[in-house]
Parts: sequence; structure tokens; C-alpha cells
Amino acid sequence: MSMSARGAAGSPRFQTSPAVQVEADRFVVPLVHARLCEPTVTRGFYAGLGAAVVLGVVDLPVAVLVGVGVAIARHRRT
Repeated sequence: MSMSARGAAGSPRFQTSPAVQVEADRFVVPLVHARLCEPTVTRGFYAGLGAAVVLGVVDLPVAVLVGVGVAIARHRRT
């Protein structure tokens, strides 16, 4: 690396993109870059889990354990 590409302390300098505003209760869908609120994402997760049970991909007891585990992990004290 050339000396002109190094900062004052000798570490490389990188171009950074402009700051992106991130809201705490919003998620960004990776492929379409759509912003969704947290309840919508949660409902979609449980709907997908329910569809997996209906299609027979996942057994009901396993789906219940996964659903309860996710609910416990996402629980926040307010």
C-alpha cells in the first residue's frame, strides 16, 4: 500500500458511505430493501413456521419449541 493511502497513524484509510438512518423497530428485507416494522416481521416468521408444520416439513412439537424459544429470546423488558 502506498504512503498516500495511509492515515496519520499508519492505518489504511477507507472511503465510507454516507450515514444510513436506522430505526430501532424496523427491519430491512435484504433483496428488495423494503423496510418492515417489527410486528410484521414477527407475524411473517410465525406464519412461515405454521406453513412448515402444515406442509409437514417440521413436526408440531419441534415448531412449538422453536416458536417459544424465539418468543423468549425476543422478549424485551419495557
